[in-house]
Amino acid sequence: MEKILYNGKFITLENDIMVSALLIRDDRIAALGTFEEMEQQAPPGTPHLDLQGHTVLPGIVDSHNHIIAAGVALGGVLLFGASTIDEACQRIRDKADSLPAGAWLQGAGWIESQFKENRPLSLAEMDAAAPRNPLILHRLFGGSLANSLALERAGISRGSGQPQRGEIVRDSSGNPTGYLKNGAQNLVSKVIPLTSAVGDPLQSDQEAIIRACTEYIKHGITTILEPGVSPRGMRAYQMTRQAGKLPLRVAMMPAWHGLYATMDDELDHLVPTLGVTEGFGDEWLRFAALKMAVDGGVGSKTAMMNEPWIDGSRTTIPLRLDLDKLESYFLEGDRAGWSIGIHCCGDLAQDIACRTFARVCETLGGKRRHHIIHGYFPTPEALDLMAKHDIGVSVQPGFIYVEGDIYEEHLSQEKVHTFKPLKTYLKHGIRVFANSDMTSAHYNPFLGIYSAVTRRTSQGLQLGESECVPVDTALQLFIKNGAWYCGLEDSVGSLKAGKQADLAVLDRDILSIPSEEIKNLKVIRTFVAGKEVYQAD
Repeated sequence: MEKILYNGKFITLENDIMVSALLIRDDRIAALGTFEEMEQQAPPGTPHLDLQGHTVLPGIVDSHNHIIAAGVALGGVLLFGASTIDEACQRIRDKADSLPAGAWLQGAGWIESQFKENRPLSLAEMDAAAPRNPLILHRLFGGSLANSLALERAGISRGSGQPQRGEIVRDSSGNPTGYLKNGAQNLVSKVIPLTSAVGDPLQSDQEAIIRACTEYIKHGITTILEPGVSPRGMRAYQMTRQAGKLPLRVAMMPAWHGLYATMDDELDHLVPTLGVTEGFGDEWLRFAALKMAVDGGVGSKTAMMNEPWIDGSRTTIPLRLDLDKLESYFLEGDRAGWSIGIHCCGDLAQDIACRTFARVCETLGGKRRHHIIHGYFPTPEALDLMAKHDIGVSVQPGFIYVEGDIYEEHLSQEKVHTFKPLKTYLKHGIRVFANSDMTSAHYNPFLGIYSAVTRRTSQGLQLGESECVPVDTALQLFIKNGAWYCGLEDSVGSLKAGKQADLAVLDRDILSIPSEEIKNLKVIRTFVAGKEVYQAD
């Protein structure tokens, strides 16, 4: 149960230490150093693995990834990287042709700015691509596209009324275009039979978990935090773990007040009375903080902003919860033993959340790991409050790459160039956890690291060079800080004796290649708990 990995470049993320060899004993790192030092500590005949000079990272921690939704999308059609409407339609057509007539087809990973045509797919294009199947394509944030069969099954027609907290987009004649915003998405989502081949929703969730995690391991991801897990999702994770089929480590953030703009919250009154708290579980499956939400996003102009959008319109009304109750929610969760993470994209939303966190910390002593999720545009006030009360921020640099091209349509250039200001947060001594937010951005961690280092969009725009961070800093944010966010800093997140032997072996050296090549890095081996679970062809 011992092995030596040698002739590698191990980036430990421990005080800039790099070593060339590592000894694994059972599921843990036993020692690090030179090959000769590892041989001295290992029994005679211990197996050796020559890494042939490749760079090795600690297993990557994606500390904001919607695994179950990602698993559903991976079983359908992903539109990340499709540069034209025709390419997107071909992907849909290829998948639809493999399905029986009438079967639902779900997709994700698109925004209009990625297409050469700079628009969403039309209803006619979706109908032509999937003529026999109801189709729904989830936008990167705040909307979905549905074809005619999906609209019909959801009962959406010319005479349909507008849903609460949402919009059925219509053409000049009053007919639905297939574009559904916010709460309107639920009209379709609730009629999709989220079941597996055996007709069991829990089995369907387990299949989605396994499908997504199996894909993530190919990218060196060994630990994930899933935000906003429902009771059914929690049970699915537990059943997957009990069956011995959970291939990586998962921390769960239970859904709480305001999380879903598209459905009723299931845990609003349950969580504080469960009798368990944040941290319950082990290194494979555990509870993290509660997940809440206030506003929407930039692309849909639903983020709560202090100033008007560039077209003069304003968004100050919270999309998701009653702000008069926010402090009571924070107090309730904190007193029950939970940290709280709250979705805030707009600067107004972040100001309100930070002021409220500050009052709660002053009242209760600030013992929790409270944090802002997204934190697009921190004001000086928010930065000061976050630094004073150790309020962290969970950021997704990959948003710059996948949707940054649309921001100048809604924001001033100053706002665009200070979007997700990693360097500013770090200068203020604020804890920063970087992650993907799949399915709102691609799960490839090197795309996110590339975005943090270069701040370039998929179309090549550069969004504020002053907020770029060095590669070694990005690795800390994506891996070591992410482990802290999951509550697993003593087990994963760096290469250190006693920690879990979770490793990602890269095809090139991330510290020496040109920054433009970071997004193209590949993982050639992945180890979880000392076992090699993936090797590239």
